[in-house]
Amino acid sequence: MDTDVDILKRTFKDLKKKNANLETVIDTNCRDCCKNLEQEPIESLPGEKPSPHEFLSAPESWNVFTHPHYPGFYLIKGAFSGDGIRKLLGRVLLQYVTGRKREGDGMKEGTNECEYQVRTNLSCLGETPNEGHSYWSAVDTRGDCLIDKLRWISMGYHYDWTAREYRPGFKSEFPVELKELAHLITKRLGICEDLRADATLVNFYHPGDTLAFHQDELEWDLSKPLVSISLGLPGILCVGGTNRSHPVLPLLLSHGDVIILSGASRTAYHAVPRVFDTFSPSTCSHDTLVTHGTMVTHGTMVSHASCSQDVTMTETTSGESFSGESAAGKDVKFGNEWVSSFVNDLSSENCSFYHPLTMTAFQEKISEFLARTRINISIRQVEKHS
Repeated sequence: MDTDVDILKRTFKDLKKKNANLETVIDTNCRDCCKNLEQEPIESLPGEKPSPHEFLSAPESWNVFTHPHYPGFYLIKGAFSGDGIRKLLGRVLLQYVTGRKREGDGMKEGTNECEYQVRTNLSCLGETPNEGHSYWSAVDTRGDCLIDKLRWISMGYHYDWTAREYRPGFKSEFPVELKELAHLITKRLGICEDLRADATLVNFYHPGDTLAFHQDELEWDLSKPLVSISLGLPGILCVGGTNRSHPVLPLLLSHGDVIILSGASRTAYHAVPRVFDTFSPSTCSHDTLVTHGTMVTHGTMVSHASCSQDVTMTETTSGESFSGESAAGKDVKFGNEWVSSFVNDLSSENCSFYHPLTMTAFQEKISEFLARTRINISIRQVEKHS
């Protein structure tokens, strides 16, 4: 008979294997897999704007999934518009990573503040870019680019990894767009009326990386939900309960997916046992797709590796596509349209974001990075407000 601990450990161990049996993983881009979840309808409200934020699509086009055995757990697909998710990705790669802002983007009113005081795994070790460089161009003593060693960025309240706690005053500026997104999404779904996010951890995972089962329970106000946004390569998220004997729900997360842990699931155990090296991993054998979120093209035929046949897709809000091919080893303009579009748009960016690299070199670095990276933006409220 399994012990409580074995349930989480065995699930994690089984799914992290390169040749793991992934039949238990729910691919929410597959209609048959979605039968295991409940879909929550989102209706438009009288007088509601077409989109509550420049990054988001219209709420009635969101696909919201829940599960009766995991109350307070939400998966949202299609929350971002195509242009909106490119903007969010730009904030992460151009501003959070470099610690620089465009003038006017999230700047405090009445100030000339143009930098984020970010904390990273590298800055904790004293490895920071020299003057005039960013993580994209700086190298260490062995000549390795620092971007390849970057694993996380912290903004707002910083978690003290040594003391295992948040401390009053141990914080930096928090991006206004992340605060707005977390508030608008949770309020629109009726989860929380007054989320005031003040901390984020942006993680960068590569194929082979894992995140063990853990609970997020050290914030001072656990009544407020945790919002998590996935960008880049897909990965498997496992969600359990608040004890180690609860069954595990394994889900395939894709570019643009949003996860919310609230209520009874706010402190649920969760883990990432697998990050894939392809944008279309094979996780099921069904032949039906759901035309939502980022897994769509404009009426063209695409091959989706997790299903057994080609399917004609129809346009949805985000209007982006995945080619079904591995991104590894491709040129700057490889098959995944959202990556190509994002990279091409970089040519209009202010040179301060990629200086001292040339634009061509910067585009190549971005493409290589996105081809091997899953980005997770975890947004939460630490402070307790009266």
